Amino acid sequence: MRILGEKIGFVDRKTATTLFIIILSTFLLLFLYHNDVWRPIRYWLFLNGLILFAIPLISIVFLERKRSLVLQVLSGIVIVIILLLLINISTMRHLSSIVKRSQVVYPLSVLFTLITVLILVLGKVNIRSYGIALGKVKFWLPILLLFFVCMVPLIFWASRLPAFQKTYPMIPLAKKGIQGFIVAELSFGIFFIFWEFFFRGYMLFSLEKRTGLFIANGIQAVAFAFMHLGKPELEVYSALVGGLIVGWLAWRSKSFLPAFFIHWAIQSSMDLFAILK
Repeated sequence: MRILGEKIGFVDRKTATTLFIIILSTFLLLFLYHNDVWRPIRYWLFLNGLILFAIPLISIVFLERKRSLVLQVLSGIVIVIILLLLINISTMRHLSSIVKRSQVVYPLSVLFTLITVLILVLGKVNIRSYGIALGKVKFWLPILLLFFVCMVPLIFWASRLPAFQKTYPMIPLAKKGIQGFIVAELSFGIFFIFWEFFFRGYMLFSLEKRTGLFIANGIQAVAFAFMHLGKPELEVYSALVGGLIVGWLAWRSKSFLPAFFIHWAIQSSMDLFAILK
């Protein structure tokens, strides 16, 4: 029996890979939801990079056909190692304090980046088919500009609500002058690359190949809204509707970039308006 071959027991390959995507995504999101660490920023980005970017990219090796057994096993071992590392640093304070140090977290980030790139190159993975591309820029760029014009007044209004005042800015550093604000928002920019690739890249495009757009878009939007639980109620509902809209936009654009720019713009605008209350 091949790993995720034509059949796994009584399950056909399409069903098996669909279940694989959903189970892995659910586990990663639940882990992230219960281990949402913000400080220090370098550690926060490291965790999210592994959970939302490295593991999904490596797992693509299991999803596409004509991958060697050796490469599939290697990819599986790397994923297990990353998961064990994440579990250990989330349960062992001593280990967590060590990983948070700059002299540890930066080399680890470089190491896992190189490993991920190596596996993708060896596997000849077509990352463009998962939304990592400019896509149809002429289509999504005008929509982005129109969105910014329409959404700024709504974001300004929402930033004045007490619930949003208590929540934003999410990184306290943003309140510490212009330099602090720039560093915080650039950090969010990196974070949203991971975040949007996971929902509007990995989940959307990998599921769409197997279930169709309607189901794939719905699954990623519900998962996206779930990750907003604990934030203002209005934001949770808007995350569901917005997730469906930007999911369609990403699919139509063949790129997760428009979703990335929209989310980053909303976050930065909300932080700015909340600070200038």
